[in-house]
Amino acid sequence: MQLQDLGRGTRIELSKMARLLGMKFIGFNPNAQQVSLEFKGKGVTYPLEEFVQQYERECPTSFT
Repeated sequence: MQLQDLGRGTRIELSKMARLLGMKFIGFNPNAQQVSLEFKGKGVTYPLEEFVQQYERECPTSFT
């Protein structure tokens, strides 16, 4: 999965996803495809794919 950095919209969506997981969004690195978050006062960096998989497990959506 490759996510292009489409500007503010991308960051807003990633921020919403992080909030639903109980984390604070810090930033997105489109070159490395990594998401930086704050969890319990500590900074963590996840590969984008892993972050999306975690979101899908914790917050399933009903698009079907």
